[in-house]
Amino acid sequence: MGFILFLALGAVVGYFVGKIGFGPSAGTPRFAFMPVGITLLVLLIPLFFVVIAVHEAGHALAGIRMKFDFRMYVVGPLLWKKEQNKWQFNWNKNVNTAGGLVICLPVGTENLRERFAVYAAGGPAASLLLAGIAYGLHHLLNGFAFGPSPLLQIISYTFLLLSLFSLIIFLATMIPMHSGGFSSDGMRMLRLLKGGDAARFEVLIIKIVSGSTSGIRPRLMNKEDLIEAQLLAEKLNNPFGVYLHAYLFQSAFDGGNMDLAEQHLLDYIQKADAVPAGMRNSVWLEAALFYALGKNDLNEASKYWDQFKPSTFISKAEVFAAEAAMSHLKNERETAFEKIKASIIELPNMMDKGMAIVLGEKLLVLKDKLEKEDQNLIAN
Repeated sequence: MGFILFLALGAVVGYFVGKIGFGPSAGTPRFAFMPVGITLLVLLIPLFFVVIAVHEAGHALAGIRMKFDFRMYVVGPLLWKKEQNKWQFNWNKNVNTAGGLVICLPVGTENLRERFAVYAAGGPAASLLLAGIAYGLHHLLNGFAFGPSPLLQIISYTFLLLSLFSLIIFLATMIPMHSGGFSSDGMRMLRLLKGGDAARFEVLIIKIVSGSTSGIRPRLMNKEDLIEAQLLAEKLNNPFGVYLHAYLFQSAFDGGNMDLAEQHLLDYIQKADAVPAGMRNSVWLEAALFYALGKNDLNEASKYWDQFKPSTFISKAEVFAAEAAMSHLKNERETAFEKIKASIIELPNMMDKGMAIVLGEKLLVLKDKLEKEDQNLIAN
């Protein structure tokens, strides 16, 4: 989808550079001043991010309307993330999400199919609306834009560029397709609206995610939903099925079944290529945390930790917890206590509240273990 999008945008740029910005019209330049064309070229990238911002804002507004929890807004290098009900700004260094991204977490399980369809449609609807408004403003100014004022020319063609860019975004996101671990808005809407197994799988995934993010701990998740979703993922060959291994792993880990947890974790790791590159670090972090905290295996934990790279999409609480567990195994006791404290402070910022409950309990167990070990050292 990204290739098609940039190819289309390149065609638009070529059109403006070759025909409008500097090309002749009836033997004379279309623009009286060369700076007009240069200014439009300079505006191309900012305008592209404007149409992305509007598209993602459409998703966000639709999500809020559907009573979803709006948690993250990304436009190019700019990222806003809600932490403890306060919005924090960060620079986005993830190439996979450099275009744009909105994260809205479903609250409640009623009418999930209809609500999520509206959420998916919000972005394309906003893009189409912007395309129409911007073209209308260009058409309104068109009668004045070819007078002596370069400023009117710039304003008129800025609106036209906005209209064309937004129309391209609308068409690109409405094409049903799956690429790089992400489904287009059109694909998600199609799956939800056509019903059958595809819609059922989509609803199950939304239900599982919304349950966990709202505070249902992994071992209390509906096992029938997890199993049904896994069977449907295999039947439909749906790439999102890889995340079910993560939920099954967490469920077994929370339930204390370490062998089953490791089996699901290894399945998750084996299919990690299906996870978008920018999100794949969560796989290595979960593996490092499991082997350090659950299996007391420093070698395995270090192997996965070495593959992990922090990002704004990764919970700091989990990062600090993994560091605490590995510091404990290295007998770096002071560091372990510091990391436990840092992780506990970050727990409220985890999007997945169910996972946060479990992690908090495991951190307290680790802290208690360290304190008892210190007492034994003093006694001896």
